[in-house]
Amino acid sequence: PRTIIKSHHYFIISILRMDHSRHIMALPNVPPHLTIRILRSDDDFVVIEKPCDLRSVPGHANQPPQEKSQPNPFNISSQSNRSTAQEAWVKAIKLCSEDEATIETESEENSIEEAAVKNLLKNLGTTANPSCVPRKLETFVKYCHRNLKRLLPDLLVGREISEEVQCEPNQKKQKIDQSEKSIAPLVRSIAQKSYAKIQRKQQPLINLPKPTEDWESAIGQLRLLGFGEYSPCVATATNERLHVVHRLDCQTSGVMVVARNQATASFFCELWRKREAVQKVYLAHVRHWPPYHEQKRKEGSIDLALAPSRKERIKWEVLPVAEGGKESKTYWKVYEDFDELGSNNEQEVEHKSVATEKKGITLELHPITGRTHQL
Repeated sequence: PRTIIKSHHYFIISILRMDHSRHIMALPNVPPHLTIRILRSDDDFVVIEKPCDLRSVPGHANQPPQEKSQPNPFNISSQSNRSTAQEAWVKAIKLCSEDEATIETESEENSIEEAAVKNLLKNLGTTANPSCVPRKLETFVKYCHRNLKRLLPDLLVGREISEEVQCEPNQKKQKIDQSEKSIAPLVRSIAQKSYAKIQRKQQPLINLPKPTEDWESAIGQLRLLGFGEYSPCVATATNERLHVVHRLDCQTSGVMVVARNQATASFFCELWRKREAVQKVYLAHVRHWPPYHEQKRKEGSIDLALAPSRKERIKWEVLPVAEGGKESKTYWKVYEDFDELGSNNEQEVEHKSVATEKKGITLELHPITGRTHQL
């Protein structure tokens, strides 16, 4: 850990001296001004420079369609034609079960795996409480493995499954039967294919907008470059997965650290939470800054409690701590004054009669706390 911290800090300090052009990896059909730059990478993490106007993580291209109704920010139980993810998941399981029950096998040439997928989906629909079926891939696979006798009874014909296969996950297995070793990969593959079918049924029910393409986010571009998968729904032969340690707003450019395994992700996330080894510095271009332009102050702090707006869902507002606001503090100082630099230029002095637009200043911002929309 100490070595990582020291090399990480030294690397961040030396970024300004690096020739970034050598670290740009070409991606087809990606605009140059939206292409990430690889600053450092190894088996544990990758450091990139995210450009402005690029998402940090994949999302949805457009906002979902809103119903035309009167604004009602306080009534969250209003009618909507959209289902929650859990409701859509349960409906998708039932629909898949009904589809497989009505579809007859066209030929006997179907593989054992394809037949097992159909049986699994059909039997999932008969579950007493489908909402108990996990929505995450790995837990879904484990759920299918635990309930093998009920969900895939035909798969067990002619096979001896040891009691350890059906034991509860919190019970320690003393020994593993050879039959479990042979069936586990097959069960995993069947569960993954069944999960993919349920997800395809679920998506239209949620009525979400079209997801962004990989090139439209920093994590997506890392996936295109072969650094690993991001979505937990995608099965990989290896454990190469991208773990987001922190994010930057779409309109913010800067350095991002992305972990490539769970251990490194836990280590870096702990550093970000403690706010000791990691310091966040932002540069903001400001047209007019009253403390500087009017009060002639070159540094200071903003200490105003913030809370979610009670009138508009996606906005925040200044609210005293006594009324529910949370502490929000930012240290600032003037980093550069473009107008002051311009006034020292001899050419501009000779043409004072020509009115020029104010260029403003650059502020160096140090967020002490990490509230949403703080800066």
